[in-house]
Amino acid sequence: MAPNNPNKIIIHHSANGGLNPQFNSVNLYHKERFNFISSLGLYVGYHYFVESTGEVIKARLEKEEGAHTRGQNLSSVGICLAGNFDYQMPTAAQRNALVKLIDEIQVRWYIRENEIYPHRAFGDTSCYGKMLGNEWARETYSQYKKKDIYNKLFQLLEKLTKLLQCLKINLR
Repeated sequence: MAPNNPNKIIIHHSANGGLNPQFNSVNLYHKERFNFISSLGLYVGYHYFVESTGEVIKARLEKEEGAHTRGQNLSSVGICLAGNFDYQMPTAAQRNALVKLIDEIQVRWYIRENEIYPHRAFGDTSCYGKMLGNEWARETYSQYKKKDIYNKLFQLLEKLTKLLQCLKINLR
């Protein structure tokens, strides 16, 4: 098996809106359809699977070849969100888990924000769902990063204020 060298993140949906949790059924389906086992002993073709509860399950090591997007499996990290986003929206827990996961992957692999794609960018499919625009994952991540930066700046400002107060007291 060739090593994966990710330069992009590809987001999918399971296209199953009913069953929860979904990971085990997707694992069985991928075993029957592809039979491409990961070093973790799982058949799910995505590197990560995010349940509707926000639980993130690792199915493949990031350096392993994926089985999620034809022609992109040796240059991407695949993330699947449980649900059918042709008819429903991801849960808040999924969105939160997704942005944190993207953030971690970006740091490890130096993947730029404009290298986050829906599955449909690489094939004839509606995946990651008709209800989500092509920029949904990027925009969701971008909003998260802005909030994260504001929170860090606010925390830094609080520390700086406390430090200045201490200095003022010590100078008297």
